[in-house]
Amino acid sequence: MTTNQPTVKALTALCFNMMPMEADAEGTWLPMVPAGVFQGIDGRSWKNDSPDAVVARFMKKRPFDMEHSTHIKAPLGEPAPAYGWITKVENRDGEIWALVKWNEEGKAVLEKQQYAFYSPSFSYDPSGQVLALVSAALTNDPNLNVPALNRKEDNPMKLPPLIVAALGIAVEATEEQAVVAINALKQDKDIALNRANQPDLNKFVPIETHTVALNRASTAEAELKKIKDEEIDALVQAAIDEGKVAPANKGMFLGMCRTEDGVAQFKAFVGTAPAIATNTVKKVPVDDKAKEGPLSADELAMCRAMNVTQESWIAARHHKPTY
Repeated sequence: MTTNQPTVKALTALCFNMMPMEADAEGTWLPMVPAGVFQGIDGRSWKNDSPDAVVARFMKKRPFDMEHSTHIKAPLGEPAPAYGWITKVENRDGEIWALVKWNEEGKAVLEKQQYAFYSPSFSYDPSGQVLALVSAALTNDPNLNVPALNRKEDNPMKLPPLIVAALGIAVEATEEQAVVAINALKQDKDIALNRANQPDLNKFVPIETHTVALNRASTAEAELKKIKDEEIDALVQAAIDEGKVAPANKGMFLGMCRTEDGVAQFKAFVGTAPAIATNTVKKVPVDDKAKEGPLSADELAMCRAMNVTQESWIAARHHKPTY
């Protein structure tokens, strides 16, 4: 059985034959804890290499009950009567012996020979070092037929210390508790793997989403270009309608407006240029010689205002008007 202390256990550890009882005027002396290292076939082992310290820790009398009811029934609120009391302990060549004073119920049980064995309970630390005698109990459930017997337990096998440390569970944990801890670790691992498989959206974008974004960008760029072309065309056409730009030169001015700062330069030119024609456009056949002839005074003025060479102006004559 375990106590409330995290590193110390009170455990029904050993079973003794009632035969080695030693009568005393004050009661009965019984061996309780063997000397040195001792072990039961259920796998548990302990060591009693400081018997004087065990004796020194005996501060008050301890119960001698039946089937360890002090540790099994009493915590559940059930009756756990004592059939005697351990009133004194001694170190006899490394063994811990106890003086037991039986009460009337205990004497009656012994006289009827209802129990042939007894089992002491002692506390011990995680290393198996015996610390103190806690109680003793009459029992008929021995585990070994030798003077020092281990009483059977539901979970006698201790988990290996390395596994206990790796799982972060208590030293006295059962196999079921170890399985629960392992399953919890597996679940945490699965969650971590799922998170690791999720892409960082700050660094990666699914190809489908990327394609949609590119299509939207291309469409938006095309729409912006269309709007800009329409605005430039309207700007040049307005200058033609005001008589400040010849219809024959519309293509040239559209090309100029599509260049960097072209719109600003064209607006500055139109703002200061005089009206050189009406907005009524007459379609007059122009022969090739007229296209290559010298510039008129108005054309020279336009060249100077727009900072355009005469050759560029003459070349623009060959473009068909787009009105």
